[in-house]
Amino acid sequence: MIRTKLTIFLIFLLVATSGSAQLLNPLKGVRILLDPGHGGADPGAVGPTGLKESETNLRVARYLRDLLTADGAEVHMTRSKDVYLTLGERVELAKKLKPDLFVSIHHNASLRPRKTNRSEIYYNALDQGLSQKAGKRMINELEAYGFGEESLIVPGGFFVLRNNPSPSVLTEGSYISIPHIEKQLKTGKALTNQAEALRRAIRETFAQGPLKINLFVSETPVKIDTPYFNFIFTANKPVKQIRARLSQADTGFGFDRLPPIGNTYRLYNTNALQSGTYDLQLTFYAEDGTIAPRINLPLQVELPFANSAIRPVAPFIPEGFKGKLPVVIDLRDQAGKLNTRSAQIKLVYKTDTEVSATSNSEGKTTVLLDLDGTETNPLNLELVHKAEVLARCKIPVMKPEKRFVIGRVMNQEQKGLEKVQIKYGLKETKTVDNGYFYLEYPRMYDNLELKVVPFSGYEPTTTWIKTAGEPVVFQNIVVKPVSQRLLGKKIGIMAPISFDNLLRGMVKDLMNSGAKISRLNMPENMQHPEYQAVLEVNLKNDYDLILSFKRETAGNIVARHYHRGGKGKFLADNLAFSLKNSDNPIDLAVMPGSDYEISHTGATSMVIAFPQMIPPDYPHRVISHLVQVLKSAF
Repeated sequence: MIRTKLTIFLIFLLVATSGSAQLLNPLKGVRILLDPGHGGADPGAVGPTGLKESETNLRVARYLRDLLTADGAEVHMTRSKDVYLTLGERVELAKKLKPDLFVSIHHNASLRPRKTNRSEIYYNALDQGLSQKAGKRMINELEAYGFGEESLIVPGGFFVLRNNPSPSVLTEGSYISIPHIEKQLKTGKALTNQAEALRRAIRETFAQGPLKINLFVSETPVKIDTPYFNFIFTANKPVKQIRARLSQADTGFGFDRLPPIGNTYRLYNTNALQSGTYDLQLTFYAEDGTIAPRINLPLQVELPFANSAIRPVAPFIPEGFKGKLPVVIDLRDQAGKLNTRSAQIKLVYKTDTEVSATSNSEGKTTVLLDLDGTETNPLNLELVHKAEVLARCKIPVMKPEKRFVIGRVMNQEQKGLEKVQIKYGLKETKTVDNGYFYLEYPRMYDNLELKVVPFSGYEPTTTWIKTAGEPVVFQNIVVKPVSQRLLGKKIGIMAPISFDNLLRGMVKDLMNSGAKISRLNMPENMQHPEYQAVLEVNLKNDYDLILSFKRETAGNIVARHYHRGGKGKFLADNLAFSLKNSDNPIDLAVMPGSDYEISHTGATSMVIAFPQMIPPDYPHRVISHLVQVLKSAF
């Protein structure tokens, strides 16, 4: 009986001690990385009487570090003194430490006079999980501590957010550019209150302790050879939901618990994948409301080859032909789709002759057969990959009855161009892989005019095939780009639907110049449709330029750019110069802007804003000059 009572007492004492320890160390097991913005040669914003943002950021971070450490957290700082760090160095430290939360601490300044203060929290827009949860807690606590009634929480795309693998937020605690706020920020009370607000928010975010996920993969990128994957993972808590997103693919996902093994689960996709490289982003939610840090998992899908084909550019080999004969290789998968995996293949012909090649990212390649003119029998070809024959083909040898022409259309860098239309006589043909083409015409004509019409981005041209009576002719045709500067550039356009008529001609002209144009999604039912458009840009992360068009109630026509200048300012200045020196000059004001799309992507960005009351022909003239500036100066 005494032993039983003692046992009960010890259990009670253990539970009470454990609960007390949790209260004393509510952030035990949580790793935080604090990032005081700016520093050293970069002071950031400067208040009316000279208070540097970099110093204020550091003081708040030091207070917050001490408070979080007292709560049991493991706290690191990107800088603990007044030194300069690049944005890349800050992100690299996050990649190395893998914190449960990255907090970048800043103080704002307005490009326009501002009297009322507010705090702003930017959470990583690519992470709708823990980053967003922490951001909401922070904005509530900062408001409770009096840092502005109009405070905002915004899905952010700043460099330290969009490139950060860890849950991340960027705080703008106050406006240092407002005189009376700058005065407050010189005092310890305002800074400690800000640190306390952030501390409370972080404690609330991790009130149930962190959700830890262990995904069992042997290597990264994960390599799979089937259209479907199955991943096993464990969690320290029961998992209720998983949000999964796979780049470059539209597929569904599912997960289920493996009953005999506690919190062990299987994650799988429900739609078949093609060969290629993917980025799988996973967010895990526990039953108690906690959220795990987002996991980015690169996948390399390499499906087996099947249904591959050998496609000779010409239908036969001319008798006595001596030279290179192009053959197109299509590598496909079991579903008959082009297999985009990169692979070493070889084409075997003449029993003992072979040529090697590497398939491209489209699942194709072109092989040149070296013929010596002695071929009389049909040529048997075998496509081989790792000792497996993928396809066979037979090319007959025939005496040509017409002029036999093999040619290639290419750009000035000697790259073959596909889908080029070639018109001759009353016929036409098109180039195939790597720019090769084949055509025939009667022998009675020694010369033949070819009209070459490339796809968008290259100028049409006319060339002549000139012969001296020979039956087989080789012809290389070089075409020039419409605009070397725009060729292949990816441009995103943000604008309300009301701009469609204005922008339609611009889009056509830019596409004809070789640019790849995307009209970014601007949902009219959203309060801030630009958030969705910028999210699309950052998810793809391959845009060269973002053009945003707006209407404003008053003022002049304005071109706004990133506040530190760069390519956006260069383009805006060129546009202003072009308009000013036109036959009918138009004034265009160029200035730094605080538009959301300017600061929250890695692409060059420019906003063009038209006032409501301007001559009706002005917008079209501005757009026309913009196209010419992009062609010559981008």
